[in-house]
Amino acid sequence: MDIKNTISLLEKHEVNSEELEHLLLEREVNEEVNFLLIDVREEDEYKEKRIKGVDYLIPLSNFKKNISIIEDKKHIPIITQCRIGARSATAQNHMHLWGFKTVINLSGGITYYKGEVI
Repeated sequence: MDIKNTISLLEKHEVNSEELEHLLLEREVNEEVNFLLIDVREEDEYKEKRIKGVDYLIPLSNFKKNISIIEDKKHIPIITQCRIGARSATAQNHMHLWGFKTVINLSGGITYYKGEVI
């Protein structure tokens, strides 16, 4: 996939497992691929298993209180993820209301993610 197609993934409303895996690999080698990956699951879920490349854990249960952690990053594309995609879709909706420009949901969450987890 060329860089234009890769960057166009960051303009979508939702990405799937393969697309996220591609974006994470590209982010490691190409500074044009800039985004944040936010896990909105609870800390115990995160400690059990997480996608390699997660930038922040901001549990949905404390999301409004802790969103200030990334308040200065409203201009950067953000991908939200959870276990199956429901909580991350809720976080995505909140973030749009709070002025975040591009928020993308990982469809199927970590349950369907085929890339590297730790």
